[in-house]
Amino acid sequence: MNFTLKIWRQKNRTEDGKLVTYAVRDISPDASFLEMLDVLNNDLVVKGEEPVAFDHDCREGICGSCGLMIEGRAHGPNRGCATCELRMRSFPDGDTITV
Repeated sequence: MNFTLKIWRQKNRTEDGKLVTYAVRDISPDASFLEMLDVLNNDLVVKGEEPVAFDHDCREGICGSCGLMIEGRAHGPNRGCATCELRMRSFPDGDTITV
């Protein structure tokens, strides 16, 4: 699956932030949203760019520290589902996702 991500990037609380657009390709529909962000971060590091910072701990849907605003909703489109449990099959292939 392929996605376009629009991610809010802000260096620190005193600097202005902005939405930055990234393309991620060949993502498994079974990958979690956090695993997809891991793929993006690996690509960014290889390019010498700053990876996307996001909180996570257990990645098992227990702790809740992985909360992201995805498409304007806490944890994304699925109710009762932490971000680490959100599978990429929940989005149409080719979708643009705002984080």
